[in-house]
Amino acid sequence: MADIFISYSRLDLERVKPLADRFASLGYSLWWDQQPGARQASFDERERELDAARAVLVVWSLNGRNAIRVSAEAAHALETGKLLQLKLDPAAPPAPFDALDAADMTGAGEWGPLEHAVAQLVRHGERAPTARSELGAMPTLAAAGSPTLITIAIGAALAAYAGAVSASFNGVMTLGQLQIALVGIGGVASAGAALCAFRLFSTARADG
Repeated sequence: MADIFISYSRLDLERVKPLADRFASLGYSLWWDQQPGARQASFDERERELDAARAVLVVWSLNGRNAIRVSAEAAHALETGKLLQLKLDPAAPPAPFDALDAADMTGAGEWGPLEHAVAQLVRHGERAPTARSELGAMPTLAAAGSPTLITIAIGAALAAYAGAVSASFNGVMTLGQLQIALVGIGGVASAGAALCAFRLFSTARADG
């Protein structure tokens, strides 16, 4: 069982390696696809490691935004309270994950807050936060679960579903890849529902 499961697009391998090296140097055990051109881990293997890891670090980038598997793993991590996010490019994570904290590593990098969050989750067993920390006591409605975000998430899920089914029928996508795609679509839908529930909680709290 690894301390940290790193979810990322394999197209970003060289950009992710320094991040993994840093956490390894801090004494954390890691699981991630790290061999360029090597056999990709099977769906079952990834699922076992994802479930067993204490924290799931999702690396968002332009490539990661377009990877259904990354969105699926992010949704699973959110549901289990293990999600930590960082972004390598200025673009925000896809909805609904853009409503959650993500360490900005596009420049010097927000290492302090990210390392603290990892330590709290891995070494102290605290659940990952499900909303931006700057919301504080939530005196106003949170962005998470807003109608616009939910609409975008549903639209993205439907588009991904249509594309996956079409690719499968045309022989472009294998059954294993289709399974991963459907898990991702379901995960995004679940994440949207979770954030919608969070918004209802925020509304009740704001109203006193």
